[in-house]
Amino acid sequence: MFKVNSLPPSIRTIRWYLGAIPLLLGSSLARAQDQTLDQLINKALTSNFSVQSARLDEIKTEAQIAEVRASARPQVNLSGDYRRYLKIPGQVIPASVFGGPEGSYSAVAFGLPYNLSTTVQATQALYNQSLLIATKAAKASRNLSALQTQKIKEDVAYNVSATYYNLQTTAQQIAFLRSNLIATERLIRITELRRQNQLAQGIDVDRLQLSKTASQTQIESLQATYNQLLNNLKFLTGLAQTDSLQVSTGIEKTIPVAPSNEYTINRTDLQLIDQQKVINGLEQQNVKSSFVPTVNAYGVANSSVYAIGGDNSYIKNLPGYWLGLQLNWNVFDGLARKAKLSQKKIDDQKLDVQLRQTRESISMDIANSRTKFLVEQQNLSTNQSQVTLAEKVYTQTQLQFKEGTVDITDVVQAENSLRDAQNNYLTTLVNLRTAELDWKKATGSLINR
Repeated sequence: MFKVNSLPPSIRTIRWYLGAIPLLLGSSLARAQDQTLDQLINKALTSNFSVQSARLDEIKTEAQIAEVRASARPQVNLSGDYRRYLKIPGQVIPASVFGGPEGSYSAVAFGLPYNLSTTVQATQALYNQSLLIATKAAKASRNLSALQTQKIKEDVAYNVSATYYNLQTTAQQIAFLRSNLIATERLIRITELRRQNQLAQGIDVDRLQLSKTASQTQIESLQATYNQLLNNLKFLTGLAQTDSLQVSTGIEKTIPVAPSNEYTINRTDLQLIDQQKVINGLEQQNVKSSFVPTVNAYGVANSSVYAIGGDNSYIKNLPGYWLGLQLNWNVFDGLARKAKLSQKKIDDQKLDVQLRQTRESISMDIANSRTKFLVEQQNLSTNQSQVTLAEKVYTQTQLQFKEGTVDITDVVQAENSLRDAQNNYLTTLVNLRTAELDWKKATGSLINR
């Protein structure tokens, strides 16, 4: 890094313009000095709608983990059954049971008209391999959810930075145009005086008026772009469009350090795929474990009440309690497990392809951003020289015009050249910042973890 003070006088002139941007942008933009880029990013990381949604997903994941853990705890169920028999159902039994003749049958009805049965059953899983794997998968989902939130934060930080740089460029262009507009108006006054003294022609004044109108039109167009970018920043930072947002448009006084040949890749994209592979592996284990039998212990407490009304009313409660072990084993499922396992293996192969694709994409992004940075760094030096030369030509042309050695066309051309040089310099500055931003995104160093 090096300080701006080391720059040539012409660039320091540009710095003066940049420092005076709020004054040159008009009353609505003159107040835009509060929020810096870091402040906007910090606000977006807490208030952006996508970030808020991602955090809710993390909370939801915790609830899902609690649900899986609950399956390993005892399960207690209570059931009741009340019956009022209008006619008690009967059965046909051999009459010999009650001393009747052999070969004959009697229809008898057992029970009383009023029945109330209540059952409480407690079940505890003793061995369930699928449940153990599901618990591990739920914990892995927690890491996946946190990585997804991190990825969204990185995207939001990148979008806020890119929008901020565009807004900064637009503000600077407006400031320069207004500065040049002031110079043009001064030139119009001088030319008008020269015309009155028959030292200039009326067409010279008309040409300057055309240049002034073109600048005013361009300023209005840039002002609309500025407002759109400001609204975009409101959206990214979670602000309502009706809220006010004041943004600092001053340019930073330092130039980013060129990317080093040695760097560390800490991309969330890669970590996301790795975590998805972990979860996919657990899901494959879960499919295989469904062939293993499960064992549950249970205890039952039952109460059956039988009653009858009327003159011969009667009521009797018959309680019952028992313990048991329950074995469940799905011996054959029609090859459903095999089909599910095949799907998971294909998903794993797709993740391998996605991992290779992401690594190649990262390598490409790193190479492109580094090349872009070095090119813009070189362009910045070239454009600094161009601004110096354009300012020198413009100043000399103005003096020559006052002396009457050049006409107004030369002055307008010199002014346009200066404006182009200034805009090119500003564009390069922002491109350099954008290249730094792309480099940080490519290496995964955009925000602190």
